[in-house]
Amino acid sequence: MILFADSGSTKCDWVLTKENGEIIHKTQTQGINPFLLSDDTIIDIIKNADVIPQKSKLISEIHFYGAGCGQIDCQKKIDQVLRSIFENVKSITIEEDIIGAVKATTTKPGIVCILGTGTNCCFFDGKKVIQKFPALGYLLADEGSGNYLGKKIIKDYFLGKMPSDIALLFKNDYASEIDQLLDKLYTANHPNKYLASYVQFIFRNRGNTYIESVLHQGISDFIDTYLFHYKKELSQHPIHFVGSVAYYSQDIIKTLLDNQGYRVKSFVKKPIDQVVSHITTQKISQ
Repeated sequence: MILFADSGSTKCDWVLTKENGEIIHKTQTQGINPFLLSDDTIIDIIKNADVIPQKSKLISEIHFYGAGCGQIDCQKKIDQVLRSIFENVKSITIEEDIIGAVKATTTKPGIVCILGTGTNCCFFDGKKVIQKFPALGYLLADEGSGNYLGKKIIKDYFLGKMPSDIALLFKNDYASEIDQLLDKLYTANHPNKYLASYVQFIFRNRGNTYIESVLHQGISDFIDTYLFHYKKELSQHPIHFVGSVAYYSQDIIKTLLDNQGYRVKSFVKKPIDQVVSHITTQKISQ
């Protein structure tokens, strides 16, 4: 059997297949980011991943694509954890989530972006992935991401910059005392996930003038910070987006990029099915 995983910091999608690609089981767990989680925590997450642990002895091959897996030390960490659980595994491939995003969207040259809990971007030349800058994470970067947008509306609410109509809705949905919010934020095991959880409020209230302005600014920040490093490539190749923030903001993304003469080709909310199809097709053709 072959096990596939596509993980952001918030969620990890798992697919178990037969050697021929026939899907046996799908499930979802909390996200696995080796920068943020201990070995023991990752092991606990996987061991509670539905029926997957029950099939552990039958799994011979694993493909893991995840946030935080661009560094060699983090790849080794995930590799060791997986081998401790799946005793008979013969082959493990561990790569950064942006590689999985490429496999999920295109086999031809294009710019591929992740816009979910966090953000990332690359150019795929048809053979290899080229990144002109590193993913710096939620403390230093992630413009336009779920945690970036969540931080924005929290600040606006408590600093009195949020219009009264939407502020009332926010107060009804969330704890309105700052000490309660700060306690949750600074005691959370994964503050980026906590901040990103507020993006649900944004998408529930699409159409509100303030909400639309927050989204427009966040997407503009993403474009300015990430995409414009690839201006030459943008003039020649299409753009692909992966992630829930991109999926639910695609009207804004298309408008902003169309206005600049750039072509958006696809939006993929959850890339795991396309990743499985891509790798299975490659294996069959070899």
